[in-house]
Amino acid sequence: MLQVLKSIQFLRFIAATLVVFTHSMDNAKYNISDSTTPTMHYVSHFGKSGVHIFFVISGFIMIYTSFGGSAQFDSSKFFLRRLIRIYPIYWIYAAAYILLREIVSGGYQSIWAVFGSLLLIPGYSSIIIGQGWTLSYEVYFYICFSFFMMLGLFSGLLVMTLFFLASIAVGLIFHFDNSGLHVFTDSLLVEFLFGAWIAYFFILDKRLSSSLSNALIVLALALFVISIPLGYNRLPTVLTWGVPSALLIAGSVFKERGGNLPSFVRRCSFLGDSSYSLYLLHILLTALLLRGFLAIFPSPESGYFVFCLVLTGLCIAISAVMYELIERRVVRALQTMIGKFQGS
Repeated sequence: MLQVLKSIQFLRFIAATLVVFTHSMDNAKYNISDSTTPTMHYVSHFGKSGVHIFFVISGFIMIYTSFGGSAQFDSSKFFLRRLIRIYPIYWIYAAAYILLREIVSGGYQSIWAVFGSLLLIPGYSSIIIGQGWTLSYEVYFYICFSFFMMLGLFSGLLVMTLFFLASIAVGLIFHFDNSGLHVFTDSLLVEFLFGAWIAYFFILDKRLSSSLSNALIVLALALFVISIPLGYNRLPTVLTWGVPSALLIAGSVFKERGGNLPSFVRRCSFLGDSSYSLYLLHILLTALLLRGFLAIFPSPESGYFVFCLVLTGLCIAISAVMYELIERRVVRALQTMIGKFQGS
């Protein structure tokens, strides 16, 4: 049985928290507009880097879980497992968003757009849950992965890398305006490759010294910090945030392999379990929590930053409960059911 990497779980939590804090600041800005400044708004949007950490982690996890054990890779089983992991929970939480939208503003004008969003079709996936656009990339990556990995680990990874790079080159040449086509040619696909290649060397039992692992982590953090004063929006995010994400994950997993993972990372790694629920629910939660806050304090004049930290903490706590009540149980039940069906 594969070992659960606590460093990956911890980084999943950090990535989700960064995104949540950014959206908490955004939601508060629109409701408490006098309490923010352009500088605060710019710095808070650094939290979008969490999406790039997620993408690299996704690439890593796909290789690690598919080829890190003794079982032979099965394309259909892999794809079915990933669909079970992504869609049912997304649909359950999307239903809550749809219900709230129906109550507040009378629902959506196009049923076809809602249907496309529920299927996570590129161009429509952000209509119900704003951050659903990232799941379109995930699903596309799963499709490509399940197809190319039938060639074997190294050959499949190499061909998939060449395919993604060729697709990105086509996008750079023809500049597609269609948001759906953009998913298939976006440089963000490189971030999945970063994670996949890190996992490739990881499962080959390659090792890095503790000092080198620490150096990669320090360099990653330095690059993240430097991107703020340099202007993280001036360069492609695959460079400003994708490369540091890859360095951070590489340093962390090899550091864990060497048995040098900090104790606080091990203790907090369980929070990564609920990162998917946190990622999907936090927009809804911040909207509801803000309404409650403003009902009690109609004109807040200070403590904006601290308030957003509290808002983020509440989202984390509520999502952890929702994970235990809904996500974990639903996913486990579906996996058991599919396991019995495949075994019959």
